[in-house]
Formats: sequence, C-alpha cells, structure tokens
Amino acid sequence: MNPAVNWKALQRNWRMQTIVSLILPIALVWLLRDSSGSWEEAAMPLFVLGLASIFLTLWRFSPYKRALVAVDQLSDPGAAEAEATWASLHHQQMLGLLNAKIPGWIGMLHFVCTGELTPVILLVLASQGLLLLYRPPSAWVNASQS
Repeated sequence: MNPAVNWKALQRNWRMQTIVSLILPIALVWLLRDSSGSWEEAAMPLFVLGLASIFLTLWRFSPYKRALVAVDQLSDPGAAEAEATWASLHHQQMLGLLNAKIPGWIGMLHFVCTGELTPVILLVLASQGLLLLYRPPSAWVNASQS
C-alpha cells in the first residue's frame, strides 16, 4: 500500500470538509439575509451551547493523534496490518472533522433562530480552528511523496 495515496486522500478529505464548512454558513446567511429571527429568546443559550461544543469536540483529537502515531510507526507499508492502520486513521480523521463542525452548525441554527450574524461568524471561525487540528501533517505528506 502506497502511503502517498493515503496521505493525499487525508489531505483531500480535510480540504473538502473545510470548504463545505465555510460554504454552508455563507449560503445560509445569503439565503436568509432578509428574514428576521424566529426565536429571539434562544440567542444566549444557543451561543453558550456553541461555545461549549468547542470543548466537547476536543475529545476526538486523542484517538486521531494515536492513529497518526500508529501510522508513523508502521515498519512495512505493504503489510496486512498497515491497511487496517490506515483505515483507522481515515476513520478517526472523519469523526474528528465531523465533530469539529458542530460549533459552526450550532452557529447556523443560531442565525436561523435570531438573525444575528456575529455569533455565526465567531462559531464558524471556531470550527475552522478545530478543523485545523485534523489536518494531515504536511511534513509527513511531503516525505511520502519523495
């Protein structure tokens, strides 16, 4: 199994998830720009929930880090265990990316409920920061290509 293919797939998944997590809030704000909020009382609880979800999503980083270390310690990239190790890394990355987008989703729900733009921006930026945790290390990606 060629490590370069797996690193490229991890990189591609990260890029696609990052782009989608930016495009969806922009599209939502653009589509609902003239509407007023439908539940103004939910402003503070939803924002606090979004902030709390930042910390709740960090627990996914530890299994991802362990999977990265396991891939780095592979002695024979063609072994049968290598495929399972790479599959575990892909799985952990996708779970981490999914969890990292939760604050942005809560921010979009906040916008639908209140029509306020500032909390959406803050929570989407927080999601982008969390998504950076699950970016494949560029040094490993570049080393596998040479």
